[in-house]
Amino acid sequence: MAYARPLLSVCLLVVLLGVAPRPAAAHPLGNFTVNHYTRVTVRGDAIQIRYVLDLAEIPSVQEMRSADVDGKGTVTAAEWEAYKQRKAEEIARQIELSVDGHPLDLRPTEVNLSQPLGQGDIPLIRLEMWFETLISGMAADVQHQATFRDRSDPARIGWREIVVQSGPGALVANSTVPDVDVSDELRSYPDNLLQTPLDRREAEWTFRLGLSTGSVTVARPSTVGSRPTDAFAALITPADLNPAVVLLALAGAALLGGIHAASPGHGKSIMAAYIVGTRGTVSHALVLALAVTVAHTTGVLVLGLATVVASNLIFPEQLYPWLTLISGALVLVVGLGFVVQTTTRPAHGHGHSHDHAHPHTHAHEHVTLAPTWRNLFALGLAGGIVPSGSALVVLLSSVALGRLGFGLVLIVAFGLGMAIVLVTTGLLLVHAGRLMLRLFPDDGGSPKRQRLVAAVPVVSAAIMTLLGVVATLEGLNQLGMMRFF
Repeated sequence: MAYARPLLSVCLLVVLLGVAPRPAAAHPLGNFTVNHYTRVTVRGDAIQIRYVLDLAEIPSVQEMRSADVDGKGTVTAAEWEAYKQRKAEEIARQIELSVDGHPLDLRPTEVNLSQPLGQGDIPLIRLEMWFETLISGMAADVQHQATFRDRSDPARIGWREIVVQSGPGALVANSTVPDVDVSDELRSYPDNLLQTPLDRREAEWTFRLGLSTGSVTVARPSTVGSRPTDAFAALITPADLNPAVVLLALAGAALLGGIHAASPGHGKSIMAAYIVGTRGTVSHALVLALAVTVAHTTGVLVLGLATVVASNLIFPEQLYPWLTLISGALVLVVGLGFVVQTTTRPAHGHGHSHDHAHPHTHAHEHVTLAPTWRNLFALGLAGGIVPSGSALVVLLSSVALGRLGFGLVLIVAFGLGMAIVLVTTGLLLVHAGRLMLRLFPDDGGSPKRQRLVAAVPVVSAAIMTLLGVVATLEGLNQLGMMRFF
């Protein structure tokens, strides 16, 4: 059995390396994004700027709290009007337009706000603003150099697009940005750019006045394209919460939690490496799996509370890289400790009797390591510290819809689904050798077996350390401290 179990365990480690923990960074156009669009139109008498601000679910919740000045939980029409004017003035201060080296004063001429429904029926915020500056006094038929810069929201992630167009009475040339957008003013994003979203924050071009380019008609559509549906977030939105609907929603949340746990990440590779390397028991596997689940659920609740209570101070998308770094550092510390133990701890010798022509016993030495509760809890925290964005949306949606209790129950059910999958993974790791023993009986005297048994802790320690290094480097990469890819 000592030969079969390490063999299958190492095979499982190799398989689980394919689902090594990858930090749950926010999708470029997902629930955390603040997206910006600017269209500059140069006319014979003025330069007009159309500016669109499209907020996803999490920043929309934060902005609604900012707009709710009286703190009563509902934004009144008057509060929305004040918010619109405040945002227009804020953007006006953060965008810069200069011609021939001279800054021009941009004044807002129109501000519109709409609230299409997002995931979990959270009302999103979409602001459409128009700014204008007069240039009728500039010399005609002379080449002018213009520059535009957008300094708004420097720390927020999202799509940033700038286009520059010629209008009646002017001709634009030598532009560093296109004259046609690719996102339909933040309504539809190209699939091939979702992983590398546009990030244009400035543009330069030349133009001449007094030249006829024909009239430019700019459409101002009032509808916004649909967004993809999140299955978990949709569970919070049924109009009628009768007992049957609630039970189905809880079952769906548990199923989605299991699917989420089975996806890449959540410490399954770490769990495999540690349990195999220390020859952990069923209780150790249970504790490690449940620690991952509790850490994940707690992370969702804490991050949701921080998003709501400290909306002006904390941007969740800025916390995710730090959580990734902490997760990687925890795994790295435990892995390095594991390496030290396997390479410096005295080997344990024990004798085996073998049937030879001359009966005698051989002593074999192996490094045996026992799992510690401290390491189990540390690895559980590392595997679950980066919360699911969908679960966070469900929590915030439940607050917005007045269904906080239902939202919390859904998140707990989601966590239970995760626990079932992770516990099952741990049990498979602990008991994997029994089936192999029946299929391939061990003769008890193979030198290969002894070498393999001795190598398992060392290999496991190396794998854990490697996973910790990869996660730590990815956290540093997300924070911009080190660039690798």
